[in-house]
Amino acid sequence: MNSAKAYSAELREHLLLDVMPFWDERCRDITHGGYLTCFDRKGDLTDDAKYIWFQGRQLYTYAELYNKIEQRPLWLEYAKWGFDFLLKHAYAGDGRWHFKLDRSGKVLVSTTSIYADYHVTQGLGEYMLATGMKDDVGMEILRKSFDGIERNTLDPEFKDIYENTYSPVFIWNDMYLTALNTACIATPALGIERTGMLIDECADKLMNWFARNEYNLVFEAVTRDNKVLLEDEGRFINPGHSFESAWFLMEAGIIRGNRKMIDRGLQIVDWTYGVSHDGTHGGLYSYLDAEGGRPQPLDWHKATDTVWDDKVWWVNCEALCAIAKAYSLSGEPRHLDMLNEQWTFCKENFYDAEYGEWYERLHPDGSVKVADKGTPWKCAFHLARSLIMAIVSLDGMVSA
Repeated sequence: MNSAKAYSAELREHLLLDVMPFWDERCRDITHGGYLTCFDRKGDLTDDAKYIWFQGRQLYTYAELYNKIEQRPLWLEYAKWGFDFLLKHAYAGDGRWHFKLDRSGKVLVSTTSIYADYHVTQGLGEYMLATGMKDDVGMEILRKSFDGIERNTLDPEFKDIYENTYSPVFIWNDMYLTALNTACIATPALGIERTGMLIDECADKLMNWFARNEYNLVFEAVTRDNKVLLEDEGRFINPGHSFESAWFLMEAGIIRGNRKMIDRGLQIVDWTYGVSHDGTHGGLYSYLDAEGGRPQPLDWHKATDTVWDDKVWWVNCEALCAIAKAYSLSGEPRHLDMLNEQWTFCKENFYDAEYGEWYERLHPDGSVKVADKGTPWKCAFHLARSLIMAIVSLDGMVSA
């Protein structure tokens, strides 16, 4: 059983040698700017559209690598590559961002998704930190973008929420957890005085609305008056979002000095691992039913024909991150046991030792179902971010 120090070293080696070289070698679009993000198993391009939530995510990844792992000039150069493309082609004004462009930068789909706004704001926040907040234009766009996501997240009539579907009856966990993460990322550049209100509002939703003590579950949707909705969307349990909720709350608790946020995050890790871990084959189920019935797919899972007991890359790497952060904060042997189980499954099943990076999806038994490394749903984000944050958490435990 590895120590925190040994795990940090192993995850760092995996990130730097097994994951990022796949993207460093091919993601930068030398002809048109920005990033190419859709590749098959071997790294051949399968789609050249510029999905703006992924342009923002890859900008974030390169800036985060520079800020938290190593100040490599290459990573800062690659971050600037994405930043320049976004400002030139993707900004729609008033803090909003287009959703999809063609390779050259022509708008194909405009402001249909607050998730494009969230992820570009994350990228801007991390990149401004990497450049010392010295870019006046970048800082102004960051401020406007943060204003926009705060305003629209809290507006009950705001409907541009693809990949979710707006409802006058219920709200989505996905929006509030992503807004919370965005506010935390933006805090070093904008200051807690500017981001604190959104952090607190979103943390309250995750802690006291979507996380329900009577079920020991994090619900994907609850009613607008804070009641459980045990039909359709309300029955859907998403372990990936539950683990994200957990580590975002722990991160927010550290930023805010709020032990209740940290403890709620720790509790959610325990709940979610308990219901989503496959005790037979290992790894984590992709989605569940709140009342134990046959789970029915929603949104991304329906669009990608993902079965409930498939093993999905982002669910499993977000769990790895959440568990590492939980262990760093609790020191509990059970969290180290979880980390051992989860990392062993991921490195033995998701990692492609021949071509690098992780497979997108596995069958329930761990065999490969979708071998692509980049799709309209997968880029250099969840896996890289999870490894980075796990390394930072474990390093903090060692230094303490």
